[in-house]
Amino acid sequence: MPSRFASRAAPLALATLALAACGTAPAQPLRRESLARQIADDAAAFNEAYARTVSSQILLNVLRARDRQPRYYLSMSGIADAPSLRYRENVGVGSVPLGEGASPWGFGSFGFERETQSRPSYAVQPLSAETLTKTVFQPTPTNVFAHYWRSGWSHDLLLFLMVERIVRIETVGGRRVVVETLNDATNIRSDCRGEEGGGCKYIRAARAFLAEIATRDEVRATADAAPVCGLVTAYAPPQPVRAAPPAQGQDCEPRFVVGAATYVMSLRSFDDIVYYVGELMRPSLTELGDDATMASPLTVRAAGLRSPTGAPMFRILPAADAAREAPGDPHGHFAAGVAYGGKRYYAGPPVGRSCAVASETGVCVDDPRAGDRSSSVLSLLAELLALNQSPDALRAPGRVFVE
Repeated sequence: MPSRFASRAAPLALATLALAACGTAPAQPLRRESLARQIADDAAAFNEAYARTVSSQILLNVLRARDRQPRYYLSMSGIADAPSLRYRENVGVGSVPLGEGASPWGFGSFGFERETQSRPSYAVQPLSAETLTKTVFQPTPTNVFAHYWRSGWSHDLLLFLMVERIVRIETVGGRRVVVETLNDATNIRSDCRGEEGGGCKYIRAARAFLAEIATRDEVRATADAAPVCGLVTAYAPPQPVRAAPPAQGQDCEPRFVVGAATYVMSLRSFDDIVYYVGELMRPSLTELGDDATMASPLTVRAAGLRSPTGAPMFRILPAADAAREAPGDPHGHFAAGVAYGGKRYYAGPPVGRSCAVASETGVCVDDPRAGDRSSSVLSLLAELLALNQSPDALRAPGRVFVE
């Protein structure tokens, strides 16, 4: 018969064995916390990768438009990251003598290893003809323009980028007077201050329109007001007006009623906007070359700047200038960076200052570069691309977890 010592030692050995197993098992709360942290970090990283992908594609096509090269638009599928896991476990039981005449009992040792290998996958491919037409080449819908106009976006930025022509209609002395101005960037120089003809005629008309509505109150529509298809807003009209839905098959362009005049805006397509921005870059390229920062001669208002000339609507920096503005990491500083023609270019630095009074030195110097609107332009174009797209166009990143 086994000794009394052996019979008492058996439960003790089993308890030791169980404690060894528990001591080497992964702690579930810690594992959940680690997984949650991993998901959050990965989601943020993929969000950043997606944002840079879209912005860089826009910048690349702006550079192509600058050189009057063909533009190409690609779709990017969701980013799928399915980690492959490999487990390795080992269990060992060693013999421990428990005394004379007693049977030996084991002392357990356990090991656990986990190895994760991850490589995100995605697909980049040309858009289908149907998607390309809808996403890139059709004019921006009226409701999209109205949304941005009412959402606090810079009105001059919207008028310069999204509107191809303004038609002003007014009845004077019983006669209908129509004045049309075309927004053409090919001959815009010196911010259209004192320049005549061409695209500057439109810029002056747009600035006059903005100055006029700034002096008038916006009037809310009433149920019995006269219907106007495509109405965005009305400023002190002689009689109340309200927005009316288009009839079947009708496509109403954006309209503003300002006093006795009606302004009709013809909207650009996404590709037309990209081409317009590229055209604005060409004067700087001609004068300075592609080794210097290129800035749009057309300026827009920028928060915190009191300069009457505003800030350049878009700037493109070569790698050397970008490194001076963002020492150490231009890629992480700018919204977009892309290699083109054997060189690297950047656009869209962050603008975070808010100064009530300009200063002679420091961050509140009244420098137009401090109001750089390039990020706003990239953001607007990226959002238009998303709003216009069909399901097989650019999609938000996705992640597949295998645990």
